[in-house]
Amino acid sequence: MIITEKLLQRFHEGLCTPEEEEAMKRWLSEDEDLPSEISLIDSREFRDSKDSILNKIELLGADLSESESDQGVPLSPKQVDFRKPRRALAIRYATAAIILCTVGFFTYQFSDYAFGNGTEQSIASRTIKTQRGEKRTITLSDGSTICMNYETEIKALETFERDQRIVYLTGHAHFDVARDTERPFIIYTKDSKTQVLGTSFEINTKEEGATEIIVTSGKVAFSEKDKVNNLVTLTLNDRAVLGADRIIKTDEVDAQRLTAWRENKLLFDGETLAEIIEVLEPWYDIEITVESEELLKEDFILSLDNPPLSSVLEDLSFASGLEYKIKGKQVIIF
Repeated sequence: MIITEKLLQRFHEGLCTPEEEEAMKRWLSEDEDLPSEISLIDSREFRDSKDSILNKIELLGADLSESESDQGVPLSPKQVDFRKPRRALAIRYATAAIILCTVGFFTYQFSDYAFGNGTEQSIASRTIKTQRGEKRTITLSDGSTICMNYETEIKALETFERDQRIVYLTGHAHFDVARDTERPFIIYTKDSKTQVLGTSFEINTKEEGATEIIVTSGKVAFSEKDKVNNLVTLTLNDRAVLGADRIIKTDEVDAQRLTAWRENKLLFDGETLAEIIEVLEPWYDIEITVESEELLKEDFILSLDNPPLSSVLEDLSFASGLEYKIKGKQVIIF
């Protein structure tokens, strides 16, 4: 694999595919005697002025050139010894890395300002996160939208590459991917890879050691991250779960009901109170204590559209006779 400046940028931002990351690590390991300045660019340099950044580039070039001088006489920063092309390449990448750090800082600052606290925004670059009790819809540069559930992280480039569209996910999100037959859309999680051309589906990595995907339209290829032979093809209402044992299990579900959360709907069909509490706590950013073990085993059928917490508790109370108290973010059920 050829090491390009674009690949360096992706590596710097943590957006490389597993194959690209392996190639970068292999390339770097071959240059153990490179000056340490290349890997020591830290956040303090984000705050340097343009002149200071340019000065650092010149100094770094001078240091590298000096180490290449056969007679011990420092070369000019512009007089790179091309008899050792890898070191000449290293100078260019060191320069690019410093510039990327500077540009990246201002892009990140602008992104923070642009996103604000709205419910639907346009993604610029870097990483977007949601907290407990928060949902957010973001729009990617290709027109695809991602509805993020609480405690979810999305990482993507500002502009996708010409041959592919790559996103990294941790948490729970629904994707509505704009169709592009020339550029497959790929979602990486810690353990899985999902590839589509244009369709809608959701992925959930919140269960420890497992990744779940549910298809709401079109066709999806779902596989273990680094093993293309461990792959399944899914269509509408198909669900697949990649477990900790690396086995993919599939079944057919009601996708509309299971993805209703993105429309702020709470739908429960036979779930126990214990299972319902697992949804309610991060949904409303609360802590629930149940004083009766028997209550936790009771099951409920509920359908609520964008309900306040009080409405959910009232419906639970009506269905089972339970009582509750609300103290700030603490809810006690007895």
